[in-house]
Amino acid sequence: MKHSVYLCMLLNVVFAGCGESPTSVVSGPSVMVTYESQPLADVQVTLHATETGPALAQAVSASDGRAYFQNMPLPEPSEYLVSLQSLGDGGWILDPKYAQAAKSRLRLQPLTDSELQTIELPRGAVSALTPSRRR
Repeated sequence: MKHSVYLCMLLNVVFAGCGESPTSVVSGPSVMVTYESQPLADVQVTLHATETGPALAQAVSASDGRAYFQNMPLPEPSEYLVSLQSLGDGGWILDPKYAQAAKSRLRLQPLTDSELQTIELPRGAVSALTPSRRR
C-alpha cells in the first residue's frame, strides 16, 4: 500500500512535467486540410518558397483538419508552394505526388495577412490502405 502511494505521487510529478507536443499548438497562422469536404487529420503541411526549396514552416493537421504553424518566415513570400505527407495510420494514404512541392500544384497565399485558407484535396488524392469490400 505504501509503495502504491509513492508510485501515484511519482506518476503525478512525471506527468505534470510533460509539456504538450509541438503538434498540439492551437494558435497562430493555420490552414485547413480537407478531402471530400471532410477534415483530414495527421497530415504534415510543409510550406516552401520555391519548388525545390527547403521547408520554411511545417505543421500537422489535428482531428479538425487545422494545421497551426509555430514559426513563420518573415517576411513571408508572396506565395507558398505546399507539400503534404500523411503521418498517421488512419487507414488511408496520400498520393505520393503531394510529398513534393513541384508536383503537388498546391499553393497558398501568405498566412499572416489572410483569412483561413483551405487545402481541399481533389478526388483520388487519398487512397484506402485496404481495399473496400463490396456487399
